[in-house]
Amino acid sequence: MDNKALLVKSISLLYRESLLSNNKENSAELVRSVLENIQVAEVSLSLNTDRDITIALKQTALEMCENPIDYEYDKDTLLASLRMSCGDDNMLYNSFCSLIEPEYNEVSLKKSVINIRNSISKHFRELKVNDVLGKAANQFKFGRDKITNINQFIANVIAQLEPFQADTSTADPAIISGIDIGDESTTQEVFNEIRQMDDGAALMKTGWQGVNRMLQGGFREGDFCVVGALQHNYKTGFTLNLFKQFALYNTPRLRDPAKKPLLLRLSFEDDISGNLQFLYQSLKENETGKKTVISSLSVPEMSTYVKEKMLVNGFHIKVMRVDPTQWNYRSICNLVLDLEAQGYEIKVLMIDYLALLPTTGCIQGAMGADVQDLFRRLRMFTNPRKIICITPHQLSSEANQLVRDGRQNFVKEVASKNYWEKSKGISREVDIEIILNIEKHNKKSFLTAQLGKHRLPTIAPEDHKYVVLPFQEVGGVLDDFNKPESTLKKIGGAPLGDPNGEHIPFWEPTGAPNNISSDQMF
Repeated sequence: MDNKALLVKSISLLYRESLLSNNKENSAELVRSVLENIQVAEVSLSLNTDRDITIALKQTALEMCENPIDYEYDKDTLLASLRMSCGDDNMLYNSFCSLIEPEYNEVSLKKSVINIRNSISKHFRELKVNDVLGKAANQFKFGRDKITNINQFIANVIAQLEPFQADTSTADPAIISGIDIGDESTTQEVFNEIRQMDDGAALMKTGWQGVNRMLQGGFREGDFCVVGALQHNYKTGFTLNLFKQFALYNTPRLRDPAKKPLLLRLSFEDDISGNLQFLYQSLKENETGKKTVISSLSVPEMSTYVKEKMLVNGFHIKVMRVDPTQWNYRSICNLVLDLEAQGYEIKVLMIDYLALLPTTGCIQGAMGADVQDLFRRLRMFTNPRKIICITPHQLSSEANQLVRDGRQNFVKEVASKNYWEKSKGISREVDIEIILNIEKHNKKSFLTAQLGKHRLPTIAPEDHKYVVLPFQEVGGVLDDFNKPESTLKKIGGAPLGDPNGEHIPFWEPTGAPNNISSDQMF
């Protein structure tokens, strides 16, 4: 599209938008972007008047951008001004007349406005695609020796092009879901989901009664949860426990009965061997109450035990170790799509840690904008698929300062204050925030958890948002699902519902037994 065509569409768009009833916005910013990209030569070397026409039309468009949204144009006056600006270029003036003179009803007017907007947006999209492809082609052709990983190079180019791949002639890709209230069948489907959530049928329960109460029953389909803590405060241990508990205490609920329910854990940091060792010890010690000694067990024995326990309710389980430097967020999406093509319906996606992933293809703006956009893009992918996505994340130095200052009730102080490392904006993108911290009392250790943001129409009572769980001598933070509740009334206090106020035994986690890394445990 040449400069004249862009100016015709821009001026006509602003005029038509002014005719809309109850108009609350216009495309002034879009038109300003158009004008910024139309360059006018300082000196015209030709005898024609194209330069003067372009300058005059740019000035008209700029003046229209400055007008208030409710400005009323006189059609004849505007066309007379355009007639003068177009000079001897009758074809150009006729183009203005064809877009400005016709009278439209409200519906047709809205359609015409949308069509012109899409046409201009498509032009800029193609310019940006051309820029990305041009730079990539030059880099590949003239700087091939500097490309050390061709797969990563291709992935980066694809990630940069991904925002432009939507076809504007089809349904709007930004619309994730919707219903027509007049269509009773679709409305009933939504209310059926609401009722299942309310009665617990669609909830993914954890193995801790206190955490389930905190979450008003458990995790809901499509929830995106970030688990925050300072270093070595049980982030990975907490999420690994959740992964185990999802398999043990839930029955798969499939939207498509022909699919296979899958729990998927991606680790960008820890070895699979460490993850499986943690799972085995947690499963065994929760069941027997006896400490496991890995060196005394056979490989087939451990493998069979973990398989039988984790698959007992019908879930399929996959645990993968990935080098994050070779991936971006599109790689996760592609893995999910590939697994769906293999017949899986992913119920939970756990990523340890999402923030280790490069932000290639994400918005690069103010500090932290790329990480926030990384979380946003993944949530926008997993939420419509009803996938529960959980990732631990480091708290910032601001939170660490609270510890140095000796502040009490750390998790309560931090919750909902956006103390996230790399980006404070993460909280705007997630559905659930859970803040963890290990507290010491009388040489004993306790896991404290506080609910921050929770995107639900109902609000949990304040005393439900705070949970204290003891570290046991065997098994760490034990499950209490279908058992007497182990949630404590306070740090060092008695379990909830214990009429005798008896204390249960605790342990001091001083190391990482059997070679489990400290961050996995804490």
